[in-house]
Amino acid sequence: MMEFQMPQDTTSAFLELETPTLLILLLPFFMTIVGTPIAREIAIKLGIVDAPIEGSSKIHQKPTPYLGGVPLLIGLAAGVYIVLHEGAGSLPGSFNLWMVLSALVIIFIVGLWDDVRGMSPGVKMSLLGVCGTLMFFGGARVEFIPESWGMIGDIISWALTLFWFLGITNAANLMDNMNGLAAGTGIVAGLSIYAIALIGGDPVGIGLSLILVGALLGYLPYNYPKASIFFGDAGSMVLGFYLSFLGLMAGRIPLNPPDGFDLLSNTLAPIIVFGIFVFDTFFVAFSRAKREINFWWGGRDHTSHRFVNYGFSKSYAAALVWILGAVFGGIGIAAKAVPGWLAAILALLILAGGIWFGRQLDKIPVENVRIGASNIREKKHQRESLKAG
Repeated sequence: MMEFQMPQDTTSAFLELETPTLLILLLPFFMTIVGTPIAREIAIKLGIVDAPIEGSSKIHQKPTPYLGGVPLLIGLAAGVYIVLHEGAGSLPGSFNLWMVLSALVIIFIVGLWDDVRGMSPGVKMSLLGVCGTLMFFGGARVEFIPESWGMIGDIISWALTLFWFLGITNAANLMDNMNGLAAGTGIVAGLSIYAIALIGGDPVGIGLSLILVGALLGYLPYNYPKASIFFGDAGSMVLGFYLSFLGLMAGRIPLNPPDGFDLLSNTLAPIIVFGIFVFDTFFVAFSRAKREINFWWGGRDHTSHRFVNYGFSKSYAAALVWILGAVFGGIGIAAKAVPGWLAAILALLILAGGIWFGRQLDKIPVENVRIGASNIREKKHQRESLKAG
């Protein structure tokens, strides 16, 4: 029987952080648990609310404030500064903390603009690409491309990094379709990355994952099971962008790889952890393609909506998605602890299982929406609805 083994020597790979891990967890938690109700009141006064629209994907009953992303951004940015500043010794000399923080702030502004005025998908994707490029040059990038490939390798690394940021950020944005869904799934993913970082002896990965968990734990009581505030695109895009960043940092190659380091296991583990986000996005994409529906429209055909249509309550449906996220997370943790060939088999098995489950899920009927050609159009309907009300 094969046994899971911790790396034999991690002291040469990473440096310890000075700030206690408990404090790293509590700092963002405090910022969101205290800051979220403040952000809610500001959103109400400024009229930054999400109004339900008949015929759209909006399923809440009354206008609900946005700006849940404001305390999330503050908590994440403060934690990132502490962890990356103290862990600089285990990062390449070219790693740029300020580029990372700037990209987080820009992606928040993009999401906030989308919340208030609306933004076409093309413009949003272009700006997200700019932020992903900032991250690449800041040092958060795909690292498994051999250095011997030179400039061609750098171009491939940049393209894969951009693909990762675009994919996971949008997947998390799409996941924010039911109370507590994105935040709860993000907590599960953060805890899974925490376990991966523990196995790899990576204090920076431990710190970055605890930042996310703490921030989301402080926000969740205001969004689940009843929602007094929403993330909005500003919050869900920051969440997805941070998850993308966290995955790259968890899969980075140590400056001095420890004994027993396996590149394939190290690469596959965080990808599998985020499998629930990838599954939901591809499931919706293929389902809509079959029904000849625009992928960019809002809809009630995600994994969570299928569970509700099957008969579960919305709160229970969200919890079921959390459980699915935990399954992906558990397999990702296992992939980190086993040889690369076995991690590859686990990835193939979960891919096959996801395809089978998606086909079963697609048999559950869904309700199509009439409004959703672009967020700009939806925001126009919301403004008209609020004026009429």
